[in-house]
Amino acid sequence: MPNTSQPVVITPKDLPLYCSGPNHETWNGHPRVFLPIESNGETACPYCGTVYRLDGEIPHHHS
Repeated sequence: MPNTSQPVVITPKDLPLYCSGPNHETWNGHPRVFLPIESNGETACPYCGTVYRLDGEIPHHHS
């Protein structure tokens, strides 16, 4: 069932992005799942449907 609440806004400093449940409680959450996201993009958790929106650009790593 998709989550219909407002997206959770994150910034590049919050990366890597993961979700462990809508309430983020260890005792009642789902398995931690890392979520891919693009700069200024959105993604949804496949377990609980929580939508995350990245506000900003992902920094590029140079070797």
